[in-house]
Amino acid sequence: MHKNRLVLRSAALTVILALAFLPPGAHPRQITVVTEQGEIEVLSTRTVVADILTDANIKVDPEYQRVSPALEAEIQSDCIVIESGKQVVIAEHGRERAVITWASTVAGLLAEQGINCQGDLLNCPPEQRIVPGMKVNIVRVDTRLVTEEVRIAAKTTYKSDHTLEQGKKKVKVQARDGKKLVTYEIICHDGIDVSKRVIKEEVVVPPVAGVILKGTKSISRGTTGKAVEGIASYYGAELHGRRTASGVPFDMYAFTAAHRTLPFGTRVKVTYLATGKSVTVVINDRGPFIAGRIIDLSAAAAKAIGLYADGVGRVRIEILQ
Repeated sequence: MHKNRLVLRSAALTVILALAFLPPGAHPRQITVVTEQGEIEVLSTRTVVADILTDANIKVDPEYQRVSPALEAEIQSDCIVIESGKQVVIAEHGRERAVITWASTVAGLLAEQGINCQGDLLNCPPEQRIVPGMKVNIVRVDTRLVTEEVRIAAKTTYKSDHTLEQGKKKVKVQARDGKKLVTYEIICHDGIDVSKRVIKEEVVVPPVAGVILKGTKSISRGTTGKAVEGIASYYGAELHGRRTASGVPFDMYAFTAAHRTLPFGTRVKVTYLATGKSVTVVINDRGPFIAGRIIDLSAAAAKAIGLYADGVGRVRIEILQ
């Protein structure tokens, strides 16, 4: 502030001294110089703006200041305005640049720099006033549509069929996946995807639901001599000594088996199809409770037909009595 006062006083003194040496017949005119620090009254016979300011000892930095009328212009009015620009930073596309602006608001700054931000994001509102050193960050927003082909997974339902033996399955309708076209709206900020939403879906191939029949026909004493094929497994040491569904303790060394429906005490011939070996077992337990399996042998029975090493295998069972 003291420096500004000294500049004004120095300029006034220069004007007084200039008037003392005016050429005869010259008619000075009073001109007001308006700056951000205040107003300076100048008496001068000059007509060019630059000469008037020089006589008043007022220096203009063309990089940070601008004059109206222009320095080379001849003055037509009684007023000269000196505006000081403000240095701000504009960040755009990941780059920063410092500029000098004479705009009063952010909107004016962008217009002055020829920057179109319609639809884009700013870190400050357009009506905010410009202050020296502020940073205006511009985020470019782009929107694009993308269409993708998406698989529609087909569902499969299971239905009971009393004509199929228990443990067997039959495909009645083969499931087939469908296809649909999904259109997404993707929004990018400075080239980076920030959001994705579905705006349209169109089914081009509808899915076909599958149907699988599950056999529920059970083996009973009335089917003596009839052979049934299916998957067998075994159980052994982990259940040895525990009570079976029939009430007797499980003996992994005895030729016994578990079946879901056959009465306890039923004798069944089991043949392992991979080896052709057969063993006769007595049903004394319930199981197996894993879908697709029809009988659970004791460890001894599984070893007798070569099933023990494989764990599970396809067998043919036949009720003896």
